[in-house]
Amino acid sequence: MLYAIRGNELPAEYDGLSEKRVAIICSIEGASAGEAASTLLSSYISSILTEKLPKAYLVPTDEVDHRMEIEGWSKSDFGSIGKGLNADQVVMVRVSNLKLRDGATLFRGQCNMHVDVYDVKNGSKLVFTKNMADHAFPQHGGVPVTDTTEANFRNAYLQLVAAKIAALFHKVDPTQEYALDATAGRI
Repeated sequence: MLYAIRGNELPAEYDGLSEKRVAIICSIEGASAGEAASTLLSSYISSILTEKLPKAYLVPTDEVDHRMEIEGWSKSDFGSIGKGLNADQVVMVRVSNLKLRDGATLFRGQCNMHVDVYDVKNGSKLVFTKNMADHAFPQHGGVPVTDTTEANFRNAYLQLVAAKIAALFHKVDPTQEYALDATAGRI
């Protein structure tokens, strides 16, 4: 009865993005990674957060990319990048060990994720950090390479990674990932 009244949602792990100007920066390292995948992941996260956090203003991905070109990745000073974008907070997402294949015949996405949030207006102080290791889809088995293209699988997997990351910042139904493997055949 309580679920019917209150719902089944868990609170956000970090709820400090609402009513803020937020820049999302993604870095992907791995065999199938590149700037395009990083931009795509940023775009997916922004899209989800725009829907789930209507009071937050997400800096457009192209503005973030342009600022990153000006500042450069090597500086890793997300405070100055955030200031350059007039952002209140910067969400830094690092995806490592990205793999899309499990052998020669199956697609199976795997990666590690690390998320940091910096409060630019408070001296670029680190206000939230989360490490999520060994994210995989599908959990068991894989999608045969004859059933889809690598580009389609990469996009689907990056959308799942984006949803997992975005879920840190909004209410989430803990049952949403149950039976997710069953959707793998529809990619």
